[in-house]
Amino acid sequence: MPRLHKPRPAGRSFWSTVLAVSIYDLLAAAVSMWVAVTIRYYFHENTADPGVVLRSVAVFTMACAIVFPLQSLHKGVWRYTALNDVARIVRAVGIANLVFLPVLFLLNRLEGFPRTSILIEIPILIGLLLGARVIVAAWRTGGLPTAFRFEDRMKPAAIFVGNEADLDDALRDLARRNGSAPFRAKGLVVLDNSLAGRAIRGVQIIGGLEDIPAAINRLSAVEPLPPRLVLAGEKIDIDTVNALIRIASATGAKLSRARPGKGPGAFSPVETADLLNRPPRTPDLEPAREMIEGKRVLVTGAGGTIGSQLVRLAAQLSPEKLILLDASETNLYEIDMEMRRKDAGVNWRAVLADVRDPERLDTVFGEEKPHVVLHAAALKHVPMSELNPGEAVRTNVLGTSLTIDAARKHGAEVLALISTDKAVEPSNVMGTTKRAAELLAQAEAEQQNDMRICVVRFGNVLGSSGSVVPLFEYQIETGQSVTVTDPEATRYFMTVSEASGLVLSAASLTAANPERNGALYVFDMGEPVSILRLARQLLRLRGLDPDAPGAINVIGLRPGEKRHESLIYGFEEASSTEIGSIRCVNGGKIPSECSERILGDLLKSARLNDLEQMQASLEQIAALQPVVETTKETTLSH
Repeated sequence: MPRLHKPRPAGRSFWSTVLAVSIYDLLAAAVSMWVAVTIRYYFHENTADPGVVLRSVAVFTMACAIVFPLQSLHKGVWRYTALNDVARIVRAVGIANLVFLPVLFLLNRLEGFPRTSILIEIPILIGLLLGARVIVAAWRTGGLPTAFRFEDRMKPAAIFVGNEADLDDALRDLARRNGSAPFRAKGLVVLDNSLAGRAIRGVQIIGGLEDIPAAINRLSAVEPLPPRLVLAGEKIDIDTVNALIRIASATGAKLSRARPGKGPGAFSPVETADLLNRPPRTPDLEPAREMIEGKRVLVTGAGGTIGSQLVRLAAQLSPEKLILLDASETNLYEIDMEMRRKDAGVNWRAVLADVRDPERLDTVFGEEKPHVVLHAAALKHVPMSELNPGEAVRTNVLGTSLTIDAARKHGAEVLALISTDKAVEPSNVMGTTKRAAELLAQAEAEQQNDMRICVVRFGNVLGSSGSVVPLFEYQIETGQSVTVTDPEATRYFMTVSEASGLVLSAASLTAANPERNGALYVFDMGEPVSILRLARQLLRLRGLDPDAPGAINVIGLRPGEKRHESLIYGFEEASSTEIGSIRCVNGGKIPSECSERILGDLLKSARLNDLEQMQASLEQIAALQPVVETTKETTLSH
């Protein structure tokens, strides 16, 4: 974990620098006036009157002592000198002379003072003031060009943090943007701290993480806008992210990310995905290309968080046609309009249909005859499923059964069912219905039909509707307390892009290998994330104190909610596949005659809307155990 020392007080260092700069500037003023008057008298038949020279130097120095602070000349950090400072120096020198002449006139009517010496003093003083600043800037940043650039100081100053290569990429991308750059780089922190005192692309390396607070305080004293902290690169250690969040919270700096090559989003605020206990993975779609390219692909729940992302990713793999099926008119309209706006170059059809309607499904599947079915339609919110168990069963279990039947009847080649970690040792209605759907899919695969089936099980998806992160963000935005169910609660998290990309990759494994028909896949999701820590980090990102009274409110676990989630059962074992982030789950065999009977009863009760029988069947499914129970350790078990 990056070590954060107690920040050094910036005040004493800053004011000692201000004093040194002020003394130098006033000495430069005195020297320039003395030289100017002396030179002027050199070309005069009379010798210089020492009293006139001394008086002129003293009055001019006092005028500069008044004007220079008013023009904030002392606040300019010399190593940050830019063309902006030339204008400020020229202006300060001009005003100082305008003050000097009337004062000297009131004192002695300018007697003995050669007026033309002003024309000599002005360039000398500007040269002394600017020359020292340019020399220091060139020395500290590695070259003169950086001291002769123009800066838009209506944009905030920023300190960039990252490894050397990422910092170089970020600064190059920032330079390319010119006027569209969102901030100005004023300092760098190289995480291995091996280049302290040097510069990258003309921007000084200020030191390590422990040097950031003092640097931010210095910038805050001289900049009109709050400074930024910018994390450079895609892969930054979570401990570094946490340390920077603490620094940002303590200093008032805003925290951003620099992702070179990401177009308009290259420089953006820190996202919740950056708070994972691992770096987010960019999905590799190539394994799924053979399964999708030139095929008709039907996505159920196509307007949902996962379903819509599956549509976007599948559209990149040149399908013959995409069929977007959803029961929500609003969600379907949104993804349909998005496809129209993007003009993705693929053929698609938006179909308003409910997976619980067998006649409608049969019609759609009969018309489109999809080769690949991605079944994302589900009721997924634990509290709503607890309140409406019958609807959860009809959508998650009956809907899955009807979708499988329609896909098999009309010649689908591959069907992928999306499940959840809540299906493992389920303690709520939603999790149990998804476990029932898993068993249905695997039972169908055992029938040795031409259609291959797989199940993909993963945890919480960051930013999905109804998930904890949007709730926290809404509560923070509206000034409410952030509600945490349990201070020890943990969850596995993935980004929407990760989850959807890995669904396609997992399905491609089953599509390519008949021995993986019926396979259940889980993803390497890293370590579970503490919900309390996530809430605290989100508060800090918004500049709020998580320890303030009322900032966080612990409300207790909701009905059916578990303190910790698991990705696999104790009797299951996860083995590696050709795709490093995907594991194939093997485990004890659930007795088929037992599961078929219970599933049959559950489907029958769902068709008859027999709530009492539904609940009894769900309890039996939650209690199902394999024939031989084994205990195996796995890195994915929590």
